[in-house]
Formats: sequence, C-alpha cells, structure tokens
Amino acid sequence: MASSKKTWVTLLTTKSYLKGVQCLVKSLTRVNSVYPLVVLIPNIQNTDLTKDDFELLNNMNNVNTQEIEIINPLNHQERQEHKYIWDYYKYLWTKIRVWELIEYEKAIFLDADMLLLKNIDELMNFSLSEGMLAAAHACTCNPRKIPTYPAHWIPENCAYTKGPQAPESADMPPKTSPLSYFNSGLLVLIPSIKTFNKIYNHLINHPNKQKLHFADQDLLNEVFENNWKPLPYTYNALKTLKSCHALMWQDRSIRNIHYILNDKPWKLNIEEERMKPKEKRDEIFLLNNWWWKVFNDEIFTDDDFAI
Repeated sequence: MASSKKTWVTLLTTKSYLKGVQCLVKSLTRVNSVYPLVVLIPNIQNTDLTKDDFELLNNMNNVNTQEIEIINPLNHQERQEHKYIWDYYKYLWTKIRVWELIEYEKAIFLDADMLLLKNIDELMNFSLSEGMLAAAHACTCNPRKIPTYPAHWIPENCAYTKGPQAPESADMPPKTSPLSYFNSGLLVLIPSIKTFNKIYNHLINHPNKQKLHFADQDLLNEVFENNWKPLPYTYNALKTLKSCHALMWQDRSIRNIHYILNDKPWKLNIEEERMKPKEKRDEIFLLNNWWWKVFNDEIFTDDDFAI
C-alpha cells in the first residue's frame, strides 16, 4: 500500500492549462501510480477557472485540490521593466508553495504540461536530505534560437551534448559541472517550511529579478546550486530533446514527457494532423499524438513509437 505521506503535486492557475491537468491525471491513472495528486489552485476570485472547473478537478480520480495564494514578487514598476518575465511566467513563482505541503514527507512536483508514459513511483523512494532536490538537466542548446534566451545557451555548453547516449542515457544522467542547470518541470523534494522560507526570501530580496529569466527555474537553480541530484532525462523528457539530442533519445525509454514551449498538444487539431501524409507531419507529431491518445483513452500500438 502506498504511503499517504507521499504525493504528486501540480499547479493550475489558468483555464488554458486545465486540459493539461486532465491529461496528467489520466496518465497517472493509466500507469497505475498508487500515489494521489495534489492540484494547487488559486482562490476562484484570482483565476479564470470557473466553479465547474473546480468541480471537475475535485471529481478526478485520486485528486485533491488545495487553495493557495499567488506569489507576486514584482511591484508595478518591476512588472513594467521586466514585462517579458511577468507576462510569460507571472504565475510560475507560485510553484515554490509545494514546499509548504508539510503534511507530506515527500512530494514530486509535475508541470501541468507533462505526460507519464511509464510508472515512476520509484521516485517517491529517491534518497534525499531536507534542503535538497532531485531533477533532470535542462537542455541549454536553444534549438529554436529564441533571442531572449541566455547567450551561453549553446550546444557546446549543454549537459546532454556531453552526456551518455542511448541506451545508457535512459537510466544514467549526465554528470554535473559548474554549468549544470536543471529543468524545474519535475522536482523530487522534501516539503519544509524552512526550505520554503529560504527560497521565498531569496526571491523577495533578489537584487536583480530581471536576471531570473526563467522565473522559478532560475530562482531554484540559484537556491539549490551544488545541492541537487541529477535524474536521467527520461523522467523529464523535454520534447525538443528528440531532435537536438537524437543519439540520446529513444521513444520506448521515455517515462515522462514534458511539452515545453507555447505549442502545447491540446492546442493542436490532432485529427487534421493524423490525416496528413507522414512526410508532411510536424517533426514532433508522434509526441503530440501520445498526449492525445492518453487524453482520448486510445490504445497505443507499435506504430506510435518510431525509435
């Protein structure tokens, strides 16, 4: 029997991610996870989520909702000065409230744009000390050449460029280095008010919030510098890894896929994509199709995995 003191956690602040949470829940059920999911949600007055949406969440399998207060670290002037950060990441600072869930001895945060393909309950027993976390490296190649990304985000500096290739990469993370930087989509952690206060105070008193380009992710990388354990990419398989680190990637090895960036699978008309000839499909069609198969309760076949 699963420990009632361990839980998955996600954050839902806007209606635009509701389908993501629905599919995340379905994927946890599909892989037979024995642990519940806590969905952190703001007060209904502070979100575009409706009463019907709240009811939908509360009726999902093995889901508990918990109301939280949004963290807004920037004052009005700072919001204008750092408009990019505020508009795109304005709710993500609130992710750090996962450390306030001290009724649990272990929590694993999952972004709402993730999809489990395999059972990863073993992470609930991952060895950690209080004040540490475990996460997978971020890809710092910037394959889409997004101009607002840091200049040092180039393939030569990416941990996955130097890391193990398939099949070893499925279970072996890259080695950490002075440039090591994790993606905050999946976080294995021990809830603690002491740790929460450390993170929160670091944020509020930060001398240059504009430096926190990726909001919570940059914040956590600063706070946990040299104090985190790496996980294999398969626990947080950024969708862009399939193309920019093809020698590392294997479809059938993926445990948990992360649909980063703006082009979320639920924004896609999957039926139109499925009608296209294979040579005209988007390069990540198969990955988006995985999401829709789980959302629609469809059966996976061998054709769903290219490599």
